Amino acid sequence: MLRSRSAFTLAEVLVSVALISILASVTIPTIRGRMRDGYNDAVVQEFDDLSSAIIAYQQNVGKYPASLDYLTALPSGATDYCGNALTNAQVANWHGPYIARTISGSNYVIGEDDTVEDIIATGSIATTSGGSTKALELLLDGADQTTANDVDLKIDGTSDASNGTLTWQTRGAGTRIFFKIPIRNGAC
Repeated sequence: MLRSRSAFTLAEVLVSVALISILASVTIPTIRGRMRDGYNDAVVQEFDDLSSAIIAYQQNVGKYPASLDYLTALPSGATDYCGNALTNAQVANWHGPYIARTISGSNYVIGEDDTVEDIIATGSIATTSGGSTKALELLLDGADQTTANDVDLKIDGTSDASNGTLTWQTRGAGTRIFFKIPIRNGAC
């Protein structure tokens, strides 16, 4: 006499759970790796966008901006990177916004709570001849060391925390990334 089955056997359930576990163990690391690569690409793109915007601002106004918020709106009483007041002609040559992101005089967060600081610092890029080139520095604070290392590889082609266009320092709970934009001597 044949009985109709109304449930799965224990063996069938265990085989199904094992298959799902194997699939998850293979796909989850791949998904995480792709998400990390996507985030690293977004950080590189953010630096490229800001760099292009600063260069466009400088080409129009003739001076470098005092801070990143100058890329979206020029404040009254604007100064240049060196603290000198912009002339009326320089203000008239501002053709922004130079970047789609709104930067309103404060730091902003990208991705995983990493903060782009609304300041432009002074730095330098070491040259192969042992000298250095003057540079503006953009700062990203709060990244983890793996992100800093991976972004450094994407930008400089090598992971070297202290040399190249991108440098970084591990501090406390996070890493501070410095992206450098070369500028000509006598920029002020």
